Amino acid sequence: MNKDLLKKLLPHLLAVVIFLIASVLLCRPAFEKDVVMNQHDLVSAKAMSHQSYTYNEKNGHFPLWSVSMFSGMPAFQIIMAGPSTPLSYIDKVFQLGLPEPANYFFLACICFYILCLCAGIKPWVGILGSLGFAFSTYNPSIISVGHVTKMLAIAYAPAVLGGVILLFRKKYLAGFVLTSLFAFLHISQNHQQITYYLLIIIAFMTVSNFIFSIREKEIGLWLKSTGLAITAGALGLIANAIILFPVYDYVKYSKRGGQLILEQGKNQAVNNKVVNNKSTGLTKEYAFQWSYGVTESMSLLFPAVNGYGAHYAQRDGDQHIFPKLDEKSNLADYLTGKLNVPEEQASNIALQYSTNVYWGDQPFLDAPFYIGAAICFLFVLSMFFLDNKYRWWLLGASAFGIMLSWGKNFPILNYFLFDYLPFYNKFRAPSMALFIPQFLFPFAGALAVEKLVSGNKEELWPKFRKSVIAMGAIFAIAAICYFSFDYTNQNKQWKTAFNQVFVSNDPALRAKLDSINQLYQPTSDNRMYLNVALQSKGDMQIANGFLTSIEKDRAKIFGKNILGALLLTVLAAGLIFLFIRNKIKTPFLLVGLSLLVYFDLFTIDSKYLNSFNFESGDTHESNAFPLTAADQAILADKDPNFRVYNATVGDPFQDSHTSWYHKSVGGYHPAKLGTYDDLITYQLSASQNMNVLNMLNTKYFIQDGANQQPKVLQNPMALGNCWFVKGVKWVKGPAEEMKAMDSFNPKDTAIIDVSFKNDAANFSAADSAEYIKQTVFDNDSIQYESKANGNRLAVFSEIFYKDWNAYIDGKKIPVIKANYVLRALAIPAGTHKVLFKFEPKVYNLSYKISNILGWLLSAMLALAAIYYLFPQMRRNKKEVNVKQ
Repeated sequence: MNKDLLKKLLPHLLAVVIFLIASVLLCRPAFEKDVVMNQHDLVSAKAMSHQSYTYNEKNGHFPLWSVSMFSGMPAFQIIMAGPSTPLSYIDKVFQLGLPEPANYFFLACICFYILCLCAGIKPWVGILGSLGFAFSTYNPSIISVGHVTKMLAIAYAPAVLGGVILLFRKKYLAGFVLTSLFAFLHISQNHQQITYYLLIIIAFMTVSNFIFSIREKEIGLWLKSTGLAITAGALGLIANAIILFPVYDYVKYSKRGGQLILEQGKNQAVNNKVVNNKSTGLTKEYAFQWSYGVTESMSLLFPAVNGYGAHYAQRDGDQHIFPKLDEKSNLADYLTGKLNVPEEQASNIALQYSTNVYWGDQPFLDAPFYIGAAICFLFVLSMFFLDNKYRWWLLGASAFGIMLSWGKNFPILNYFLFDYLPFYNKFRAPSMALFIPQFLFPFAGALAVEKLVSGNKEELWPKFRKSVIAMGAIFAIAAICYFSFDYTNQNKQWKTAFNQVFVSNDPALRAKLDSINQLYQPTSDNRMYLNVALQSKGDMQIANGFLTSIEKDRAKIFGKNILGALLLTVLAAGLIFLFIRNKIKTPFLLVGLSLLVYFDLFTIDSKYLNSFNFESGDTHESNAFPLTAADQAILADKDPNFRVYNATVGDPFQDSHTSWYHKSVGGYHPAKLGTYDDLITYQLSASQNMNVLNMLNTKYFIQDGANQQPKVLQNPMALGNCWFVKGVKWVKGPAEEMKAMDSFNPKDTAIIDVSFKNDAANFSAADSAEYIKQTVFDNDSIQYESKANGNRLAVFSEIFYKDWNAYIDGKKIPVIKANYVLRALAIPAGTHKVLFKFEPKVYNLSYKISNILGWLLSAMLALAAIYYLFPQMRRNKKEVNVKQ
């Protein structure tokens, strides 16, 4: 190999090796034999898709309609197979075939490294930024619970920005190819919320470039670069038509397209946009549940400002334990000294209350957004080192992301954007917007270090001093917060933990506390709550001592965070100081900063991703989906189509595990059908309306039995697959339709909106000799046979959706929506064959578009590779001949 070429490739090869080592160190258990990750949300996803995979094994293709959750929903919102093109396999190349989850960290490093190279950052500096981005604490926390599509979208995002930066640097061909390729790979992960935040970042950069193009009189070049970026992004987007277009078509009918609001007065505080009793997107109450607290944003620098979260733990042998404290906590002292709790038990309680339990504004927290103290200092440094072309858009986009994360805690901005920014009201969990600073802080830091190693040290010295002063001001603010914070704030997790520790064996006290929970919200005065609880046990003063001890421990944890961050900042600043003063060379600076960044993040990351997250592959499935005697009894039923209600899982409508074995009335999906979500809200969650469960053909109920073993109850009132009704109750609008279901007999009466009146007119009640029955069941097509002496109205225990078409003896007829969620048909007199077929036009068209564009984009990338590689090889050959 040409020595010059090898010299050019060597830094990149070493970068790959470093990324491999860094990924392997954090994910060591993944490389053991026959080990898989135990990811809660991924286990849920497996349960959602299990029936579709089983169908695929039998029929050779995935179904388009799933019957395993929510009584039926489009299966392409759960799992589907897109067209096979060369682009379908290219992501495996970037992941080097590494086992999960090492592949995610490696991919994130590689894509951020590509961004750095595109921005003109030297390879050694790019390694530093890549480690800071890939190992930010949010990444291992989402991987540990199974949010892998989110992680992949995050990983590919930097390379997309890198392609756009090349376009603005006038490297049009390379920029266009990279933007198209990585836009395709990023969008194909199907996490639109991360894509939305990436577009916000690109928009900030594009506006900044526009301003400078005016100053430099290069509007034409800006238009060219912007046009190429839009075209490249559109190519990547349209090549993913199979993913995006069906989702866009579906979202209008999903929960995210709008929710039924029967009592609008209850929602005036947040001013939901309501049209005909339907919100125009997610309700603000639902969308803004996971709003980051304003002071909680300090977790970017101090991870435990509101607690480490539910997953902060380590593994000790075969036991999952809380991290050990450096010294005995105040709460442990109090429990052992005042309540005579055994020391080991007191230590565990203290750890649970003081370190593990989250006490911020969100319902719960798996892990905080911790970017790293060293990275935060480098970001502050960048604000003084970088010129305006980079500084202001990096600062503006980062600040905007932080403000978006505040959600309901900053309503003047976020409620306005929710109402008026396109598509924004389809997303939930505003805390996810912290992806923006998670992305931009290490990028700005890498740019600052590049400026440091390439610039004039004398000119940088006063700027360095200003950055140290600015960082000192941040720590001064943190110290003020430390002394002024109220550490008593709790949430539902805290109360649950308290009940488990103190009142689990006291039914009378538990009943009393349950009544208190009905009166007070989780953020109310928890000292009162604890006073009432412990007063019932005989000593009101225990409550005050208990809470005071917790407050002291939490303050201690935050104080340690401040000191730890201060130490890391001093070390980073010290390395830079020594470099500017010519005491150390560039390699020592870059190696030192890279090790500092990695050590800083690895220390926290390993508390969220460790050996506890892995288990034997042989036992994984049986542990996740145990086959109980109740399941076996239901599976013995040879009826082809009925549904199951599982009351043993807490909330059946937040659980997908039942769907592994059964066709469930419940399930879990963040974008379930909107009509079904309304049905859950008003008929199934609170009241458990048996008439509604009967019309859904809920044949079996799984309930708690003796010895904590589930038992099965058969429902003799389940209405079966279809039936003729005697009459119709006509209603106007979704609110009337829902209210009418509070009390009705679905066997005799169908509730139908007046808009379907022409399709359901002129029928009469059936006699006992007439029938309609299901003859063939398939996910995407269901056949029935009917016999009647006159025109009848049949109701089917199948979910209504616009893409279901009905045919009687081969002739297409209108499908009627009945009982808010079901299908109904007007059946003429005589004997007929009835067929329902699921025929989603948008899906079928999108498949063809993705197939064509996938091959087109693959050919474009191949031609670009030939264009770049072969001239380079010829130049290298000529150089060798000259030297000879």
